[in-house]
Amino acid sequence: MLSINISELIWTVINFFLLLFLLRHFLYKPICEHMDARQARIDAGREKEREAKASLRAADERLAAEEQAAREEARALLQRTEEESLRESGETLLAAKRGLREQEGQKREQMQQQIRQEHERLAAAEPALAASLAKTLLGEEVDAL
Repeated sequence: MLSINISELIWTVINFFLLLFLLRHFLYKPICEHMDARQARIDAGREKEREAKASLRAADERLAAEEQAAREEARALLQRTEEESLRESGETLLAAKRGLREQEGQKREQMQQQIRQEHERLAAAEPALAASLAKTLLGEEVDAL
């Protein structure tokens, strides 16, 4: 017949709960903490990426607005110059147009220089952001290109 040995049953229950406690304390809890920390690093990297993209978008919008303002200013200068030039002699008209073209060229060059500087600044930050994101995702140090 089948018999139940009470002392073995009690020791089995005690061993079960002891094993459960040890596994929870030394295995499950550290793994959960590690996974939470890793997720936090990943979230921080994604937030940095979003901020960098927002900064790039804002810089592009600002440069586009400045370029549009410069174009409108150049058009206004051109219109004023042409109106004044009509009242003056033909030589004065040619000199004013040349000056306006030079101003427009300088404005364009300034705008292009600002655009290049902003792109260089953002491009310089890109490898560090990529390395940070790679470090966060891979969990190991990566050299920036």
